[in-house]
Amino acid sequence: MKITLKLFSGLMEYLPPQADGNALEIDAPAAVTPHQLIDRYRLPRDAVRVVMRNGEFVPPDERDAPLQDGDVVSVWPSIQGG
Repeated sequence: MKITLKLFSGLMEYLPPQADGNALEIDAPAAVTPHQLIDRYRLPRDAVRVVMRNGEFVPPDERDAPLQDGDVVSVWPSIQGG
């Protein structure tokens, strides 16, 4: 199935070179979860603050739910200011 992964801010450095800007289309196995994508691309879980699926917030306790073909998963780090 096809999933689009979008990373923002400092997490963009974890995307492979073939990414298109901040997005990567992935051929993923059926029943892949947001946590599995985070682990697959070696994003530090403690750096991941917001995960959205098709524009809707995914709470941390629901990030092991399977994704569907065509889903867009967007991931943001914690925002730091000064």
